Amino acid sequence: MNFNGWGNFEDLLKACGYTNFSDDNANSGCNDIPNGFQSLPPELFAIIGEILGNIIAGNIPFNVQNVIGNWLELVGQVILVFNSQQQYFESGPGRYYNPSNYNVDNPFCSTNSTSSTSNTSSTSTTSKSSNSKSNDIDKIKDLEKQVQELTSEINKIKILLQKE
Repeated sequence: MNFNGWGNFEDLLKACGYTNFSDDNANSGCNDIPNGFQSLPPELFAIIGEILGNIIAGNIPFNVQNVIGNWLELVGQVILVFNSQQQYFESGPGRYYNPSNYNVDNPFCSTNSTSSTSNTSSTSTTSKSSNSKSNDIDKIKDLEKQVQELTSEINKIKILLQKE
């Protein structure tokens, strides 16, 4: 296969903007597995799967395609079930995909990371958390007011019932 000047798959990914190939801070817990997929955009990740599927399917008979495809689906489903249960067990319901959530729940990554994506994430997370704290305080005040109003109404009803 001709990669149009790219020597290998890693060069193709670099040409597409994926640059997570350094082993700096390998023991910090902040890095993905070597040559991992953490900073790879989901659209590019899906396209890579589609390309590999077309390459594999184009070189084998249809009955073998069916067997291999079904087996790969089974393997993928088992991995997905295992991962989703682990993720739900550890974190509960999660967030929707957003680049600003990059490593937001990783306790091993410092907020002073040199990565601009990480800095953007920690800044937006901090501002969101301060906004949510002020919203929570407002909600608590409203709830306290409602409780006082309900208590007043209950007392009025008790007084009316005692008069009867």
